[in-house]
Amino acid sequence: MRIINAHVHMIEADAMFRDGDTITLPGGVSVLREIKQTLPLLSPDVLLEQMDEADIETAVLYAVDAPIVYASNQYVQELCNKYPERLMGFASVNPLAADAADTLENAVEKMNMRGLKLHPPLQGFAPDDERVFPVYDKAQELGLPVVFHVGSTPFGSMCRLKYADPLKVDDVAVNFPDLPIMLTHLGTLWHNEAFMVVEKNPNVFIDTAGYLNEICKILTPEIISRIGSDKIIFGTDYPMPYGAEKHRMKDFVDCIRKLEVSEHNLQNIFADNFERLLKGRFETTQTLSIDDLSK
Repeated sequence: MRIINAHVHMIEADAMFRDGDTITLPGGVSVLREIKQTLPLLSPDVLLEQMDEADIETAVLYAVDAPIVYASNQYVQELCNKYPERLMGFASVNPLAADAADTLENAVEKMNMRGLKLHPPLQGFAPDDERVFPVYDKAQELGLPVVFHVGSTPFGSMCRLKYADPLKVDDVAVNFPDLPIMLTHLGTLWHNEAFMVVEKNPNVFIDTAGYLNEICKILTPEIISRIGSDKIIFGTDYPMPYGAEKHRMKDFVDCIRKLEVSEHNLQNIFADNFERLLKGRFETTQTLSIDDLSK
């Protein structure tokens, strides 16, 4: 069975300290509590070892244009160029910058980026802010999927949770019906709202990169049936730790295999749905005739 991990970070740690040897962060940044066990996972060799252990064919690396968990488009491009058979890159831009759309186009045309990752609470913008619409226009023109972080974050007061509300992505999905969209982390405590957005919009998908001990509790047979097994995409949020546990991709693969779904639907979740997202394969219009109403 083919497996694609559609949610992976390779942090450009050195670049986070580009202005000195230390950075000052506010308290409550919980992601830093397990930083010592996470740093070794940022080695490309360890990444590939974890992929091999879990039988993962491809990992999708996200650039992040933000003050923490930073990874430039150039860095992601370098890794993907080094391992082209195993890695795929998604770009990131500051969506409020005047040249954001041009930066995105450059990342696609010159760096072979295949999608766009945005983190509204960490980047400080609302997904439904019309100032960001030119970026969505450009992504739609280029046929790129856009990934939105939604739900809670481990970045403390660096973030504003009002920007992480999945319902703010609904306006984007409605205004850009041909734009493939993926929500992250099963909504992370906003899962019901995230599922509502996925259920009503043909162009919106959601990834499984939630907390390992919550995935099977959230992805119940009823929820999978309601939103459709064709709208769920496998991802792990590598290398983020979960509690005191070091991130291990195989644990997430094993967890998804425990879901009460058929082998066909497992293949959807593990690979096929991501390829539908990447290629924009979803129903954008319907034709209804008077004869249909009279039947």
